[in-house]
Formats: sequence, C-alpha cells, structure tokens
Amino acid sequence: MRKKLVLTGLFACMLMFAFAQVSIKGTVVDGLKVPIAGISIQVKGSSVGTSTDQDGKFTISAPSSTATLIFSSTGYTRQEAPLNGRENLMITMEESSTELTEVVVTALGIKRERKALGYSVTEVKGEELTQARETNVMNSLAGKVAGLNVSAGSGGPGASNNVLIRGVSSIGGTTPPLYVVNGIPMENPRNAQGGGQFDNAPDLGDAIGNLNPDDIESISVLKGAAASALYGYRAKAGVVMITTKSGKADGIEFNSNFVGEQIMDLTDWQYVYGQGISNVKPTTGTAAAQSGGSSWGGLLDGSMVPQFDGVERPYSAARGNLRKFYRTGSAWTNTLTLTKAFEGGSIRLSGSNLDNKSVVPNSDLGRQTFNLAGIFQPIKNLNIDARVNYILESAKNRAVLSDGAGNANFQTMFLPTSLDVNDLNPGTNPDGSERVFNANNTFATNPWFAAYNFQNDTKRERLISSLSARYDFDKGYYVQGRVARDNYTDSYVNVVPTGTAYRQLGSMQQRNTEFVDMNADLLVGGTFDIGDFNIAPVLGGAYRNTTTLTTNNAGNDFAVPFVYNVMNLKNKNLSYTDDRLEVQSAFANVEFSFRDYLFLTTSLRSDWFSSLATPGQNNKLNVVYPSLNSSFIFTELWKPSFFNFGKVRLGYAQVGAATNPYQTLLTYSLLSESINGYPLGSISNADIPNRGLIASRATELEIGTELTMFNNLLSIDATWYNKVSNDEIIPVALSQTTGYSGAVLNSGSLQNKGFEALITARVIRNNDGFGWTTSLNGSINNNKVRRMAEGTINMPMGLSRSGVGSVQHQLGLPSFQIMAYDYKYDDAGNIVYLETGVPDRGDLIPVGSAIPKWTAGWNNEFNYKRLNFSFLIDGKWGGKIYSGTDFYGYTNGLHQNTLENREGNFAPDGSTTTTEASTYYGQLVQNVSKLNVYSADFIKLRQIIVGYTFPSLFNDKVKSLNISAVARNPFILMRKTDNIDPEASYSTIVPGMELGGVPPIRSFGVNLSVKF
Repeated sequence: MRKKLVLTGLFACMLMFAFAQVSIKGTVVDGLKVPIAGISIQVKGSSVGTSTDQDGKFTISAPSSTATLIFSSTGYTRQEAPLNGRENLMITMEESSTELTEVVVTALGIKRERKALGYSVTEVKGEELTQARETNVMNSLAGKVAGLNVSAGSGGPGASNNVLIRGVSSIGGTTPPLYVVNGIPMENPRNAQGGGQFDNAPDLGDAIGNLNPDDIESISVLKGAAASALYGYRAKAGVVMITTKSGKADGIEFNSNFVGEQIMDLTDWQYVYGQGISNVKPTTGTAAAQSGGSSWGGLLDGSMVPQFDGVERPYSAARGNLRKFYRTGSAWTNTLTLTKAFEGGSIRLSGSNLDNKSVVPNSDLGRQTFNLAGIFQPIKNLNIDARVNYILESAKNRAVLSDGAGNANFQTMFLPTSLDVNDLNPGTNPDGSERVFNANNTFATNPWFAAYNFQNDTKRERLISSLSARYDFDKGYYVQGRVARDNYTDSYVNVVPTGTAYRQLGSMQQRNTEFVDMNADLLVGGTFDIGDFNIAPVLGGAYRNTTTLTTNNAGNDFAVPFVYNVMNLKNKNLSYTDDRLEVQSAFANVEFSFRDYLFLTTSLRSDWFSSLATPGQNNKLNVVYPSLNSSFIFTELWKPSFFNFGKVRLGYAQVGAATNPYQTLLTYSLLSESINGYPLGSISNADIPNRGLIASRATELEIGTELTMFNNLLSIDATWYNKVSNDEIIPVALSQTTGYSGAVLNSGSLQNKGFEALITARVIRNNDGFGWTTSLNGSINNNKVRRMAEGTINMPMGLSRSGVGSVQHQLGLPSFQIMAYDYKYDDAGNIVYLETGVPDRGDLIPVGSAIPKWTAGWNNEFNYKRLNFSFLIDGKWGGKIYSGTDFYGYTNGLHQNTLENREGNFAPDGSTTTTEASTYYGQLVQNVSKLNVYSADFIKLRQIIVGYTFPSLFNDKVKSLNISAVARNPFILMRKTDNIDPEASYSTIVPGMELGGVPPIRSFGVNLSVKF
C-alpha cells in the first residue's frame, strides 16, 4: 500500500506543474538542407529542452514568445535563436571546424569543453543501448569503445560481467571499474564464483546490471588515471560515468523491446560409437546405468538395446540434446516515460518492466524499475537536482556453473551419444526422488531434476537516491553540495531437494544481505579572467560510509521430506558478518587556459581510510594522488588546408585502489555452536593480517592526439599509455599447517602499456538523404607482472574442476596465465611415453594469458531518409582459454579426436599391456592438459539493426514512431576453439576457464519507440 501511495504522489506532483506554455515547432537542417536528427534544443536560462527526431523536427514549450532557443550537437556550431514572437522555425546548422567544442561531464561532475581535456574520454549515447539491448547494460558496450574489454559470464540472464579498461588493474583479480551515476560513485560487487576447483554455484549478478537502459542518457568511459584522478582510491580500474535522463519537454514516450533467444550449439561430438564401455554396447539396464556418461561403447547400429531404466531403445545417434533441453527464451522490456517541463524546472518519471524467460527450463528473471528525476530552480541562481531510482528484481532458478552436481548444463552437455535427453524426462520418480541415469556417479544430476527441483532463487529490493544543489554567484563563483544513498537488500535461497542422489535428505541455504553506501561531497569553484588567461579552481571534500551486513542460515537433512524451510533442517548453522568502511577525502582541481587553445589542469586528492587503521599503532591513514594534464590546439596556430582541427594532449596521474576492511589485525566471529550457553568464537581472518598495510597505487602517463580532416570527413583519436601499479596487496600462499591460507603483503607490481585508437569516416553525405558513417576502434595492451613477494614467482588464482588446468600469475609474464601440463621430453627433445603408450606428464607450463592482447570493433551506420541500417563486428585476439568441456569430451569418449584407433591397442609393440581407447584418451588429457588450451581469438557479428522512422502521425499527436528489427550476437564469424564459445567463462573474477555454463545465446526481435 505504501508503494502505491508513493507512486500516486509522484504522478500528482507532475500534474501540479502543468502551466500554460508557448508551443514552438521547427525543423533543423544542414547546409545541404538535409534534416538532422539528434540536435539538442534548450530554452536559454532554463533546464527545458528536447531534441530533433529523424526528420529534423522538434516541438518545445517556451515560457514566452520572447525566449531564446539554443541549438547544439557534436560536429555543429552552437546557435542561439531568439523567438521574437515566432512559433515555427527553420534552423540551418553549420558544421563545426571541430567536433571537440562540446561540453562534457568529467570527474566529480565538473563540466569542461572537450578540447580542454588532456586525456581520452569516449561517450556512448543512450540510444545505442536500447535497441539491440542486453539484460546487463554493460554488455551492450562490447566492441564500441577502444581500450574497453567487456566479457559476459556464462550464467544466463542477470549474470555479472567482466569489464576491463586498459587491461588488468590489480593482481588480486579482475577488479571492475568505478561506476559513477549522475556524479555519485556506485559500488559494483560481483556475486560470481571465485574460480576454485570445486566451485558449484550460480552467478548471482552484479549491481550495475540493475540499471534500466531506457533511463540512461549517455555513458562516458574515463580510461586513464589523468581522467579519473579526482576519484583517488576508487579510480585504479578506470571510471564509467553514467548520466541518466531528465525531463526536457512535455511529452509521453513508450519503448517496447521483444526478442526471442536461442542457444548456439557449438559442439561437434562424434556420433559413431554410443554408450557403453570397452567398445561394447550395454546388454542390460544395469550395465547401461553403470556405464553412465561413457560413450566408449560399440558402433551405433540402430539395434534395440536396454538403457538406464531397462527400456529398450534404438542404439542410434541422439543428436541435438542441447537444442532439445534448452527452450526458446524471450526478453520483453516495456518502459513508459512521462515528462513535464515548466518555468523553473522539469520532472521525468519512468516505469519499466523486464520479463526474461531464460533458455534454461524453469528459469526466468523479472525486473521492475521506477525512476524519478526532478530539476528545479526555486530561486535565481539555485539549481536543485533530485533523483530516485527504485528497483525490484527477482530471479528464479539461476543456472549452476562449473562442477556437475545439481548442474543441468553440465549433464546435458556430456550425455552419451546414444542417450536422448528427453528419455530422462521426467527427472523425478513417483516418490519425488531423482531419476538416476548414471549409477556410477551420483553427482551426475539428472538435468530435468536439476532444472525443476533444485532452487537457486534471488530477490533484490534497491533504492538509489541522490540530491544535488548548486548555487551560482553573479561573479562566476559557485558552491555545490551532493549527497547520495545506495541501499539494497538481497535474498538468496538455495535448496538441494529431498531425494537428490548425492544428498538424499537434502540441504538448504538462506542468505540475506543488506548493503548501504552513503556518499557526500562539497565543491566550491569559480572562474577568473586575467587578460589572455583563464583560471578555474575547484576545492572540495568527500565522505563515504559503507556497511554490509550478511546473515547466512544453512544446514542439511530435512526432518520432514520436501518441506523446504530452514527451521525444518536437522542440522543447522548460523553465521553473521558485519563489514564497515569509512573514507574521508579532500581534493583540489585547477584549470588554466591561454587564449582558448592551450590548457593545463592539475589536481590533488588525499584519502583517509578506516581500513588502514590499527589500534595501538600510529600508522599513516591517508594516501595522496596528484595529476597533471594538458592539451594544445595546434590548428589555432598552424592549420594546413586539409585540417579542420588538430590537438595533442598529455596526461600524468596517480590513482589507487581501496583496501578491504579488517586486514590489519586479527578479527573474530561468533559461531552458532555454544558451550554452557555461551557461543564459541573463532578467528575470521583467512590470511595473516598486516599492521603496516597501505593502499596500492598506480602511476600512468598517456600521450594522445585528436584530428579532424578533409572537411570533417575523417577524424582520429589515438592514445599511447603506460600504467604501473605498485604496492599491490597480495595474499602470499603459506603452508596450511600455519592455520592460514596466506599472508597479506604489499609486494606486487603490475604494468599495462598500450595503444588505442578510434577512426571515424563520414564516407557518404549526399543531399538526397543517403549517408554512410563507419568507425573502427582498436587497442593493444601489453601486460606484465613486474614484482611479487620476495621468493615468490607465481600466484595461484583459479583451478579447473579437472584439476589439470589452472590460472596463475607468473612473474615476468602477462597476468592470468593459463597453466597446463606439457609433454615430457627426453634429452634429445623426443616425447617420452609410458609403458601403456600414453605420453608421460611433463612440466606445468604457462601457455598464455587469459586476457586478450588486441581488441577491435567496426561499426557501420547507413541512413536513407527515414530508413536506417547498422551493424557492429568486434573481435579479440591474443588470449587463451582452458576448456573443461573438451577435457570431459575426451574422458567420456565424445570428442572427435577419440575416434582415432578407437578399437585398437595403444600400447607399443612388444608390450604385454593392453591399452584401449578409453584408457588412453583419459590419461592423455590428464598428462598433457595443454591439449585442451585453445586460442580464444574470435570475430563476431555483434549486432544488426534495421529501422524506419515514420513522420508525425494523427495531426502531430504522435510526434515520432520508430520500429526496428534487431539481432544480437547472431553469428560467430571466426573462432579457434573446439566445441565451446571462446568468450565462455564460469567466473567473471578469474577468467580463462570454462565448464558447465549456459551455451552462448543469439537473439532476434523488434524494438518499438513512440513519442507523444
């Protein structure tokens, strides 16, 4: 009831601000009289604004017939047009000599002209995120930004992703960038698996994936330290700045996007031999159940043979099990937006609903988002920006990843070649227990039982609110204060049901997490003109307080079968954690400019950490982060005829990474067990603490240029950078006999050096309305682990379930090395074989980094009058992946390579040993696991959009209507991996390993956008 009253009040507020306005219409064209879409129009002196549609038309409400409208857009000269009583305008925009005169929002929300920036910033408009959309908005950036590497996990809808800016920023894992929403930092914890050998849980998603793309105005990627230095300790991994939409004009907008989803079956298993062992097909139901997942049987001949349930079925190839098990999924998003502009402000209210039916049976994700943005000017010079984002998200039966227990994906992938997955359906016996098909391995859960009986459900209720107030004094000074609160409550329920083969009495876990992140800052700034010089200083301070409270109820053995309640567990345990962090900061930023072509900006930030405090020790709590960047518009002094604009830039800065709480001293926790009524306690530190711990920092130098040439036909944005991270916090491994897994040390150093570029060409600009714009972005990143703790040359990060493939950091090599066993060689370099004929195991060697060295994206946009067509191709090169899928493909007799000498003896001539194919290939991939390490290079057709924009309809009651056919990830144009997607991963924290995940998904659908 309370929620309904709040929403009713929000709508009532909008109606209260309905005033009579002067309605102004018009059309905006270029010098060739071609209509221009996307031109921003704003009423001067107010926040009221709108933009032109595909026909260059606009409608806006002005407070009076004497108001002035401002027209602006990237690539065009800014214009001011006084109305002077006119109600219909024709505006001709002139192409600017540079695309860089626009104002952009930089760190801390400070607005600066793009030409003044001494660092690289890439902006992606919100419209690019809403047509061929992804459930997690960050996945939509794949291939669109040079230096940005986006990889989605294999956990299905709502799973987390891995976002890297200019390579890996920390030895401790793939740390995500800082996300800043409307100037306020937002934490993005990822609830993903850590990469352990026995990981067996779903990916529960991240925080950034909750945002609704329809509410996003733009996303700016601050790539380097110079761009993000004002965020100090939170900026080491780069910054992604998100600006959400606000009300610009009166109107109603409705967006609807529907896509169908289907898996891509990339497997190429052998279908010559079927289920069985020793090249013999099963003769009894018991023999079939004992052979389980083995495809080492006889030739598939179509004869009738008994299967696991004793029923005789044709001994024939059961192709397409993946397509039979996974359903056609769908994602339907509907967003309704109401905006109202009035004298002194505007309001925007949106409501959105996402209904995502996963391709995994009995799995879905629902999300409802409500967003309210109000901009007010209650008195002259005072501007107030208030925003509230309320999110409800519920996921049912999130897919289990990696190990096979309870994992429907795992078992479906590795079924014997003669066993149809539909013959395992239903997955339950009449008594409700699991219908077992593999008597030899009770952890091989029937996929239908896993899908319909296991529970992995999550719920999230989240409220993101912010308030900003800025007062501009008449002499150019201003003071600005902001406060924001991000609060969400998570609930996770995991149930291993009664009757599960590997846990007959079942088990349950119920975890509740409350997260509260408070951020506040105060800025004072101004602008001074001294002759040809302009000086703009900013002083400020920031405060952050974060609390994470987690309660975990878990146990096993249900007293009453099939009653899934924690109170019904015979054996229960309870745990509770309370994590708190406080950071206080002070900063200063000064921008100097000379004659509007030479710019110099310097900043300094100091952060004081509660997580560095050690009672009884007066250790240093603060870290200082300086920065300096400059830009020079050389075409203001020297301008060849083919140049429209030229700029060089230079940036230097230091940034850091926050330390986790409770690493400087021993900390304790209470256990659920008790003695004589008193609870037991234990040390909660996994690693030996470090009293002298300091925050890590990174130093980066970047040099770049921005060029526009040939009458704005060609533009180039290129950057070289060198970033070195020091004082990396590394938990150095120790002997388990110490009682700890490691010791926390400041001992690591990591380097990223590279080059990135964006090249854009407006190839065709005809006055008949046809246009073609193409852009190519690419980057190369050279990463190296420079230093570890004394005496340490490697650091384990993850281990595959197979036990013979892993990920480590290796001193002197790029981070996240895939480790695998090589052949053993004799002194002459020949492979050494065992008596069985199987190659002997050699050394554990690094085969290559899991992080790609090269990334690229090629985007093309074609327009003809109201018709538009675009496609995006992207690729990555230089990375490696260890395939757990192919490991089990070998051991289970599924891999095509296991057909060689299938019925022969692999033992050498003269040997008394007989080695059949199942023994040989099973031992082969155990001994020489590098056979399952592949190049992760790929080229993908990432998206296709074909759309048409109708002119205004029904006497201008419908201002704009656009309908598009969209496709996302429709084709893989090139890959070098057998049977798997080269982007597959069961951990977004430790990349480079895949197993038991949801297959890659392609989607096709329709997008509708209507404005009234």
